[in-house]
Amino acid sequence: MTDVEKVVSYFKKVCSIPRASGDEKAISDYILSFAKERGLDIMQDGNYNLIIKKPATVPDAGDPVILQGHLDMVYVREEGSSHVYEHGIEVKEDEEFYYAEDTSLGADNGIAVAYCLALLDSNDMLHPDLEVVLTVQEEVGLVGADKIDISSLKGTRLINLDSEEEGIFCTSCAGGLRCRMLWEPESERLEEERVPLKVIFKGLSGGHSGINIGMGLGNSIVLLGRLLYFLKDMPVRINELEVPGKANAIANNGSVCLYVKPEDLDEIRKIVDTAEKAFQTELQYTDSVFLELEEGTVTKEAYVYTEEYQKGIRDSLMLLPNGVAGYSFAMEGLIETSMNLGSLTLEGGKLTLLMSLRSSVESQKYMLRDKIQIIADTNGASCIFESDYPGWQYRKKSPLRDTAIALYEEIFGKKGKAAAIHAGLECGYWDSKKPGMDIISIGPDLYDVHSPKEKASKESIFQMWLYLTRLLEVLAE
Repeated sequence: MTDVEKVVSYFKKVCSIPRASGDEKAISDYILSFAKERGLDIMQDGNYNLIIKKPATVPDAGDPVILQGHLDMVYVREEGSSHVYEHGIEVKEDEEFYYAEDTSLGADNGIAVAYCLALLDSNDMLHPDLEVVLTVQEEVGLVGADKIDISSLKGTRLINLDSEEEGIFCTSCAGGLRCRMLWEPESERLEEERVPLKVIFKGLSGGHSGINIGMGLGNSIVLLGRLLYFLKDMPVRINELEVPGKANAIANNGSVCLYVKPEDLDEIRKIVDTAEKAFQTELQYTDSVFLELEEGTVTKEAYVYTEEYQKGIRDSLMLLPNGVAGYSFAMEGLIETSMNLGSLTLEGGKLTLLMSLRSSVESQKYMLRDKIQIIADTNGASCIFESDYPGWQYRKKSPLRDTAIALYEEIFGKKGKAAAIHAGLECGYWDSKKPGMDIISIGPDLYDVHSPKEKASKESIFQMWLYLTRLLEVLAE
């Protein structure tokens, strides 16, 4: 069996073992047995993270190299699929791609695990001391990277194998922090008859709060706050604020119920129309939006937010940062800091605004945190900050990056590109836990990851295997 065939064989084996986030024991135990059978030094912690060490195959090889990937995958299947999770995933293939039938493939990050197993199983490849780190629960908050103890690692050069585009060398990522801003509802009964007028936000694209944050997409929570400010001089009362979503997704729908005096109804409709036109003009090159109105029956029975409570919500939504907060000067076009308002719903009896903060510079992330706290303190809200994870700041000097990019061009005759991602990677934890470590992230071409359409380029997997083995040879010199 050739080395490339070993990679494919191990990839298929890894895919055959169920390993959704939080269910990594079986795959971890398989690799534990694999390493012990080969006499390798292996550590498995209580969370099923693994550290495996293999001695260099050349004398005087210099510092160890750390290879890193994650064991878990995002398991999703097509609606109506009869696939049984416990049966694992059977890898299918055509001339160009590996894929699964009706489910996600798990090449993110199963191909990294396969590369590592093939290297650990090899007896004739030239490489320095290898320290292989395989983590759990990457897909649900980088949990394994947070919890693993890497104090035993000697390496100062780390190659993360969790990128999804060949020839792109990731050299920076954003850290993150999530916030829940909470208001205790304050309501009162209407004192006079009002017409309920529900405003529904439609047409917005939505997107990932890291990858798509710089595209100028509309955010329905921001627009809702601005609509309320358009109406600030009218005696409008509100309730039923509802913007479902997630902290890490750009809000793209939602609604609010306005309670309007019958004699003000026409004027309110005009103001809503004015706001809609303003939003459409602002978003004409990047997104679309329209406001749908649903008029109800005149009532005096409804409960609405008190005026002070309503003002606190409105002012908070107007003041909170959203979108790109700063660009990096280290790399052209790189977003350094951003914030996203993700959802606004009732949770446990409290109106809850979920937000996602991102920055590759820790102090900038915490500056946004402090701004949020000030806004909450002045508008009757409280804050809970959670899921704090570190970023990976771009390094001016990176011998590993320079060597890796030069070698890629030497082998394939085309230039590699240094890049950064405005989203979380485990590299942020390695940079935080071992300051000064030289890190890159690479990988083969993967498409539609985390979906039943996921597929992996066969040619790219083979090419990146060739490249990785050659890179390790160079790093051993």
